[in-house]
Amino acid sequence: MVKYDAKIVLLGEGAVGKTSLIHRFVQDTFSSNYKLTIGSNFLLKRIELDQTTRVLFQIWDLSGQQAFRTVRAQYYLYSRGAILVFDLTRLSTFQKLERWYSELIDKTGVIPLMLFGNKSDLEAQIQVDQHHPEEMAQRFNAKYVKTSALTGDGVEESFTELAREVVDHIKTKIKKD
Repeated sequence: MVKYDAKIVLLGEGAVGKTSLIHRFVQDTFSSNYKLTIGSNFLLKRIELDQTTRVLFQIWDLSGQQAFRTVRAQYYLYSRGAILVFDLTRLSTFQKLERWYSELIDKTGVIPLMLFGNKSDLEAQIQVDQHHPEEMAQRFNAKYVKTSALTGDGVEESFTELAREVVDHIKTKIKKD
């Protein structure tokens, strides 16, 4: 069995559902009573990719509030993958993704990346045109997925896909060195 450890960061504006997504993935739970993330928080999850490959994800939830920007910088260190999250029902959270992407690349360089449009269960309230996130994901060299922390739609399989990409990225880096 080949085992990998990988630190993953979730980024995006406050209240887009980063904490809810992590809890859905790690504990298969949902609560509508989450509090503001101060600085960061993290949880662990072991992922069996196949019979020979296991990944231990250290999943870091970084505060989306601007006041914590200077604190966030230290939490990017040693990240192997990232998820940019926006709220499909709040266009402003999508419009700020460029800033989040720039901050990520500045702190980590190029690492495997996913783009989550969260709260897909709120179909009647969606404000983000479905083509815009796909175009942005192409520019960021990322995969775009609609997710719902409430229902779990898109969550498990997307984190698992990121785990595969992280392992491939690590293997490629090892071959180059």
